[in-house]
Amino acid sequence: MKYDENHFRAAVDEIKRHLEDTEISKLGHWAAARRYERVHKLVLGVPATVLSIVLAWLVSSQTRTVLPAAGAGSELVRNIPVFISLVVSLLSGMTAFLNLSDLAIRHRTAAENLNALWRNCRNWETDFPDASFCEAAVKAVQGYRARLNDINGDAPQIPKWAWKATRRQREEGSVSYKGEQRGSAPGFIARLLGRK
Repeated sequence: MKYDENHFRAAVDEIKRHLEDTEISKLGHWAAARRYERVHKLVLGVPATVLSIVLAWLVSSQTRTVLPAAGAGSELVRNIPVFISLVVSLLSGMTAFLNLSDLAIRHRTAAENLNALWRNCRNWETDFPDASFCEAAVKAVQGYRARLNDINGDAPQIPKWAWKATRRQREEGSVSYKGEQRGSAPGFIARLLGRK
């Protein structure tokens, strides 16, 4: 295979696509992981735990002495535990059925793997500063491509709401570094593409 400036330029173009793809995808996976963890803990876990404690207290023998034993109070004491046990069962069932904790872990793992690949792509200029490194650069690009395919193959799908959060994050410059223009390609890519 002939390695020349054109081939090196093609490798650089592919790295640019990998940079954008990994940046967007990692932010989407982190947004999804964050949301799923919050829902798992705050919407399902905390209420189920608190209601379980309340239920245990209500069905304990001390409840009869603390709460009124006659009239409406007695009827209330008998019906509230039934309602609370239904809510706890529903929350517990949703926790098991939705498995949001596992889904959050899978999104976080994908985001971390994409971030590692993103950093490799950002460090491209250091590893392959010019076309004299073309053969090694092409092999690295092929390795990055295989890693990206593996990561995407194992990753859960990013929900639409996470894509919207990602777009907002990118507009705010969440992955820009000091001294870089927001949204600009790393220095060597910009130079090779004639933008500097």
